[in-house]
Amino acid sequence: MSTFRVTNDHHTFSEPELQGYVWDVYQQSVPMSTYLVAFVVCDYQNLTAGNFAVWARADAIGSARYALSVGPKLLKFLEGFFHIDYPLPKVDMIALPDFSAGAMENWGLITYRETAMLYEENVSSISNKQHVITVVAHELAHQWFGNLVTPSWWTDLWLNEGFASYMEYLGVDAVEPAWKSMEQFVVNELHNVFSLDALSSSHQISVEVHNPEEIHEIFDKISYGKGATIIRMMDHFLTTEVFKRGLTSYLNDKKYQSASQDDLWQYLTNEARRGGIFDDHTSVKEIMDTWTLQTGFPVVFVQRDYESDSIEFRQERFAFGNGSNLSDQNERFLWWIPITYTTLGDSNFQQTKPAIWMKAEEALVINNHDIPSHDWMIVNVQQTGYYRVNYDERNWQLIVKHLQDKSKFKTIAASNRAQLIDDALNLARAGYLDYGVALNVTRYLVHETDYVPWKAAIGALSYVDSMLIRTRNYGIFKKYSMQLLENIYREVGFEDHRDSPLLTVYKRISVLKAICHLGHNDCVNFCLRKYYEWMQQPLPDINNHISPNLKSTVYCTAIKYGEEKEWDFAWERFQKATVASEKEILLSAMGCSRVPWILTRYLENAMSDEYGIRKQDAFRVFISVADNVIGQPIAFDYMRNNWPKMKSYFGASMSNLNIILKYCTKRFNTESELSELKEFAETHLKDSGRTIQQAIEWTESNIAWLNRNAQPIVNWLNGL
Repeated sequence: MSTFRVTNDHHTFSEPELQGYVWDVYQQSVPMSTYLVAFVVCDYQNLTAGNFAVWARADAIGSARYALSVGPKLLKFLEGFFHIDYPLPKVDMIALPDFSAGAMENWGLITYRETAMLYEENVSSISNKQHVITVVAHELAHQWFGNLVTPSWWTDLWLNEGFASYMEYLGVDAVEPAWKSMEQFVVNELHNVFSLDALSSSHQISVEVHNPEEIHEIFDKISYGKGATIIRMMDHFLTTEVFKRGLTSYLNDKKYQSASQDDLWQYLTNEARRGGIFDDHTSVKEIMDTWTLQTGFPVVFVQRDYESDSIEFRQERFAFGNGSNLSDQNERFLWWIPITYTTLGDSNFQQTKPAIWMKAEEALVINNHDIPSHDWMIVNVQQTGYYRVNYDERNWQLIVKHLQDKSKFKTIAASNRAQLIDDALNLARAGYLDYGVALNVTRYLVHETDYVPWKAAIGALSYVDSMLIRTRNYGIFKKYSMQLLENIYREVGFEDHRDSPLLTVYKRISVLKAICHLGHNDCVNFCLRKYYEWMQQPLPDINNHISPNLKSTVYCTAIKYGEEKEWDFAWERFQKATVASEKEILLSAMGCSRVPWILTRYLENAMSDEYGIRKQDAFRVFISVADNVIGQPIAFDYMRNNWPKMKSYFGASMSNLNIILKYCTKRFNTESELSELKEFAETHLKDSGRTIQQAIEWTESNIAWLNRNAQPIVNWLNGL
């Protein structure tokens, strides 16, 4: 078993009948789960640093240098974090061209898709670089959480994946501190998983699994993203020292065995009591069961009484249907919620240890606090708790007023500014808050300069954009969005300096993508000019002067506003590209065309081996076509008319088909689209699982949203 690589211990046979055979001798492995065993037989090249090695195709081995430079540092960080040495004599990491998963944590021989391990300086973008270190950190974290101690059954898969998904951020933060990965966590993981977990067809994090088909279904955003988010919450409410001590005891006592979530809760409870964080009546299990055994998450209503100084906290399950699908079950949904807060007077955004707990109770009133009635109050500091917050109207107004003040708004931490935007727009989307209040929160963005609030704003406003884009009132919304972006667009510009901080680069990428999507002339013209310059190059595959970080926006915009020749040029570059990340960018960009027959041909090409699109990447073609307002109906029709063919092409696993289904229907918001979707489900997906239910529910909530909110939003925009 190549978990222990042996280079010098193989014997060649002298017996004539065994000529040409080689006998390899391996060391004995540690006790381990069978799913972690891997063998690789290949003619790859390797680079090594001590007991750490990376392997890749001969012509791609240079791109493995970054993975090799960060791998040993991450391993050292994890050994320090868990206080347990890595138990094997070596680590091998190998990049595979055909690999359906992103990566797999086989013990001592970790396998990766090429884009998850290879980074080519000057060709790949900085986000590819972050992707590589993130996946490497995730897989190395599994060497402890998953390999050293394995979940007893798939029910606790989330523990494996949630922990690795949280540790990847801590690992990146340790090795690349300037990237502020813990700030990115809020917009990448927390906000992202909220949208799925707000559907009634979401599932609890700890899922009973009875057959192998169900295992595929739980490898989703809930197990990874929500898992990471509630573990982060636990890290904050237990305090990091107590959290780490509990993990070390758990891993040491359970090593080379399997365990369940309840085992972990017991170790963490013992440490919390020992450290004086909990009394003898409070346990981690009692708290965490409300997060792992219930679907969804709470919204906390904060109602201040400005005369008597009392504050009432009330909780209910957050749902996009504003509880309409859940009303009969609402009674049962109560969580243990760690409440942290700060005020204008304090402005302390560092203290994330809870001031008070809502102990699975519907309401809680506190008195005798000393918040002046003219000060705002912000609950859920750094958004470390997995919940949304809604305030009374007066508190919202105090917050809006503070944000509008150009000299003061930064006294609210960047992650909390992101939270205020994301909470406000999603509370309005779900019907808990008036859209006028939510949109007032966004007005301050004209002077916002930080990446994380902008990322939250662009994400939350893109929902409104996607709902209005086919309606007669899109123009007025587009105009407002452009006004918000104008200052930050001028600030970020197109000059992608080599030494720009990572978050500055991400801010530029997000802003340019958003403003080009809106059709901003200056942005569109820049992209077209850059692309045409590239097309004129005698050797375009060697000479590409477009900054790697801006490629996806430049390519997409040029193809969107171009015709056949721009598309064909990209197709030719895709055929000749040897770097995996470049192929991915081109695949996504070619879906941006607005020419229907080109898009149909592109979908056809993706469903065949002969055009160089790997089966593992075909879903990217569907996503990019469906992401385009003209392409979405084309992609859905193609899927509907070719479902049996797609099923046989993608094989047994539904995961690619589920992703395609989700993206092809994401913008559906009319009754006719809903009936087409239901008819499709009736014909092809009678026995199918959660994804189709989520798509139908998503469409229903989009229709309800449009009926309820389109006019109030238009009225608000007209009143500006």
